[in-house]
Amino acid sequence: MGNKNKKGRQSGAFLNAKKKDLPNVAFNLDNSRFAWSFDKIERGHECWRLEGLFVIDTIIAKLKSFETMTWFEIKSQSGGKAKGNGTNNHFISGTLLPKEYQKVFIERGYMRNYEKVFSLRIDARKRLIGVVDRNVFYILWFDEAHSMFPTIK
Repeated sequence: MGNKNKKGRQSGAFLNAKKKDLPNVAFNLDNSRFAWSFDKIERGHECWRLEGLFVIDTIIAKLKSFETMTWFEIKSQSGGKAKGNGTNNHFISGTLLPKEYQKVFIERGYMRNYEKVFSLRIDARKRLIGVVDRNVFYILWFDEAHSMFPTIK
């Protein structure tokens, strides 16, 4: 039997194992809880010149509601008025970004590191566009009128 600490739990070798000795467990985005960050935000871009706090409050409230969900749940949300009702939140190739956004995406190294952006629906027309690293959605741009990736009707 292993040694027991004061609280009666075994101090197993797993806790003291070197990183190379740990089992190789693949990361699964779908099972992870959604987290978000403004660390990579493109502050100087015109898309962030917002009118009033209502927009910011709406964005923050929506992001907070996503915090209770897994990535699978977020990627599975669907609806809207478009025929076929595709998913509301989804990955999109960085090569499909409008030219001015694609230029920044490449210059910052995001194309090399991520290749795709994630479009997160805030409401019928508003989207946040960012990159996903592990379970964290790093917000880059605010698309107020769904104009970066317009819906094809």
